[in-house]
Amino acid sequence: MPDETNNDFAATAGITVWEDDPASGTLTTAPLPDITKPPFVYEFDVAEPPRSDQTGTAEFRYWNAAEVLRRSVDFWEPKLGNRWQCGDILGVNLDRWEELNADYNRTSLNFYHRTLPDQTVVYTGASPDTLSHELGHAILDTMKPDLWDRGVPEIAAFHESFGDMNAILSALQLPSLRTSIVAETQGRLYCNSRLTRLAEQFGITLHGEDAHLADANCLRNAWNGFNYCDPFSLDPEELTSSLSSNPHSFSRIFTGALFEALCTFLDYHAADSNAPTPDELLHVSVQMRDFIAAGVSRSTAVTYYFAEVARRMVEESAPIDAQCSAILLDIFVRRLILSGETAAAIRSRQSASGITAVNPEEPSPLSELVAVSIPALQAGLGEPLLVDAGARTSSFIARSAGPDGRSLEPASPEAAAAAFVSELFANDQIDPSIYSSRDTILPDKQDSRTHMIVREENGLRLRRRLFHCGTCDRRT
Repeated sequence: MPDETNNDFAATAGITVWEDDPASGTLTTAPLPDITKPPFVYEFDVAEPPRSDQTGTAEFRYWNAAEVLRRSVDFWEPKLGNRWQCGDILGVNLDRWEELNADYNRTSLNFYHRTLPDQTVVYTGASPDTLSHELGHAILDTMKPDLWDRGVPEIAAFHESFGDMNAILSALQLPSLRTSIVAETQGRLYCNSRLTRLAEQFGITLHGEDAHLADANCLRNAWNGFNYCDPFSLDPEELTSSLSSNPHSFSRIFTGALFEALCTFLDYHAADSNAPTPDELLHVSVQMRDFIAAGVSRSTAVTYYFAEVARRMVEESAPIDAQCSAILLDIFVRRLILSGETAAAIRSRQSASGITAVNPEEPSPLSELVAVSIPALQAGLGEPLLVDAGARTSSFIARSAGPDGRSLEPASPEAAAAAFVSELFANDQIDPSIYSSRDTILPDKQDSRTHMIVREENGLRLRRRLFHCGTCDRRT
């Protein structure tokens, strides 16, 4: 069983925080966080204030954020290195300006506020779900930095899924939340609950402004029935009841599969599947973390990234828990993330070689860097645009399935990059300015576009600026 001793919180903890989201109105207690604890140190943009139990105050939001971020990164620390991708300190800006958004820009986590017509102010940095989601981008960037600049739709969508799963798994490290969720769901975790409804206050506010961008009662719901489909076949904009090629929408496929697997793990591990305990829920949350981390660490940044991570999770989990590996494989196949043909090949590989523990000293696979040139006319520029695309091959090509269950042929790096850039331009997510590679992009620049164009020695290249909550599409 994984070491869970560092994941529990003392009942006599020192501060009051939101249990999951301000919309729930549920408070709990937690230990006083140490944001300076190495190796993953935070630095807020304001001085440390006095502690406060008054939920509407900046003081409460500071300590709530400090606790959520500390808890979340402590949960993942066993699977990380010894520093943030950006260096020794990750900045945290809890209220930058008026905007309904949140983002991670490889230097800091940034949150904002929205003043509603009735003068109510919604702070995106007040929600543990939103805090954990954005931190998820930083954690994945630390774990797998070569995903950052990839112009691949499924890689961008997986980044969003990882953020949502981090919100769920980090919430489950709170004893009070585990206890209340077991009671709320009567032990049947696979249902619509406040655990699955992510960023409720944010989503309700966003839905009120544009119903296309969020569910009526949350930003996204991990309890869903979405199956894999070719992202190139989807419209870039659909209602939240349907899938679109937008990374935030498409991410729900993988999130839904992982949440279903988490619930099935609980049924399997519980001494009484009709009455699982909070401690058993803690155990499967740690187990899911370990499987996700193993799958990501061993993955190659290919265009068919959903299938790649899925098959890596299945293979890496098998030596640890063969039954949970089988559960993952079954769910990934039913949700078409893996084809039946790929599942058969995985079973054949395991049967031929035996299920053996992975050598921890074996290095993670490195992705071949493929730079795709987007023609000047297509890019709307005076010269071609270079895009870092997916690697051409992995050691074993996993495939997703179409509606008929048959394997889909993976998109080429060229096709994936072209589709990726086309959607960025359609959503006005590329800063039209051209920067020198020596320029410093000011961190306080009020521009929420995700990408920019940099002039390098070999021409113009697309670079990612940030991941945001998907609220800033400028489609006209």
